[in-house]
Amino acid sequence: MQTPGEIRHHLNRGAVAARRDDEAGLAETADWLASATAREMLRIDYYSRQFRFEEPALGQAKDWWLTDAVPVVAALASMHQDGHLRERAVRELCGMAGAVSDRALAVRVSDHVPVIRELAEREVLRRTALEQAQQIVPLLQRIVGRGWGSEVFARYLRVLVEAHDEASVWACLRDSEDLEVRRSAFRRGFESGLLGVADAVRLLPRERDQVVRRQLIRVIAEGATPEVIVEALLRGRSAESRVLGLVKLTAAQLDPVDVERLLVDRSVLVRAWARRRWQEMGRDPVVVYAAVARSAAGSVVRARAYVGLAETGAQLDRAEIVELAQGADLPLKKIGLSLLRGKALASETSFLLREMTCDDSRVARLAGEVLSSSPQLWSVADLAVLKDSADPVLQRRGWWLHRSLGGWEQVIADLELPEAWDRLVLPMYVLPTDAQWHRISDLLGTLSLGSHQVSEIEFAAGRSV
Repeated sequence: MQTPGEIRHHLNRGAVAARRDDEAGLAETADWLASATAREMLRIDYYSRQFRFEEPALGQAKDWWLTDAVPVVAALASMHQDGHLRERAVRELCGMAGAVSDRALAVRVSDHVPVIRELAEREVLRRTALEQAQQIVPLLQRIVGRGWGSEVFARYLRVLVEAHDEASVWACLRDSEDLEVRRSAFRRGFESGLLGVADAVRLLPRERDQVVRRQLIRVIAEGATPEVIVEALLRGRSAESRVLGLVKLTAAQLDPVDVERLLVDRSVLVRAWARRRWQEMGRDPVVVYAAVARSAAGSVVRARAYVGLAETGAQLDRAEIVELAQGADLPLKKIGLSLLRGKALASETSFLLREMTCDDSRVARLAGEVLSSSPQLWSVADLAVLKDSADPVLQRRGWWLHRSLGGWEQVIADLELPEAWDRLVLPMYVLPTDAQWHRISDLLGTLSLGSHQVSEIEFAAGRSV
């Protein structure tokens, strides 16, 4: 989305190019107007007429010459703040063809001047070719929420359907590059019966827009046979489709092979519903998870099996968890570290601090979470390996772990990191220990904090005079 300054810059360049008859500049402006989204086009129109600036973005009306003008010049003039110039520009646009002309006229159906609005609406309702509709409909649909011109969209759809058949119109709009138009076209297609379950099954594998995909999934789930739901949803790419397939089908309608595969799905919700259906089949998901976790399957699948065991509440041997956490296989290492939270021993502190220095940020974060969940295993002095590093990434990891102690240790950690000074949160109703206050005093003596901030720290610590 372009900023107001960028929009005014483009408009000003276009106006200069129009005055100088600069073909290259006008071609660039025409490409800009043709490629703008419907929302951007309406923003361009809005900022072209702002009165807050001494010089209008499009210059003075007397500088515009519309005789034998090309479409881009008339389009720019149609957005000028001078109503007489806009009216002349709209009359010129009525005799022009092309995307720039179509879009400029569609914008003007919301003009506050009645004669301009009526001229633009009359011409827009004449432009019923499907390629013209691709340019006009996105703008008219966005204008629906406005005052002037809000009723033109419904009128335009009626004349489009009269000029073509309804199926052709909505098929064309389903190919629109505008997401809002495309989504509403799919919704209208299913509501009117132009599209059905077979169409949804055919379109779903190639669909990339999440909103449309959700429509297709819902149609299949509500109207397809169990066999189609299994093939289109349960074995689909989308986690949402797999969940809905499990929700719509009963245990009796499901193949155990499909459900067993979904027990180790990447989606938490899919795994939860797969466990429910598996139990309804009279089977124990823990058995499956244990077998897969200790099998020769890929590390990603095994890691999901360990996650499934944790989700079922099954108890894992601590030695097995440590073996995973200390292993070289990354997916299994990550799940091992996540399962080690609250179960680490003091002897594993050095290993965990070493993991916090690794290049994989996810592993480092998980190791830090294990340490922060067991603060009794380490001291602030142990963090020197991180905080004294020349690498700012490691310094911030050390700061984060120190800060996790909370209270006055959090204040000390924030004082030690200059970029964290503005986030100081002073503890209430608790005083620092002598050792903590000594460290805070040393830091205050070397930092360039304001006197007011220093006074606040001293007062909260009960050390103010």
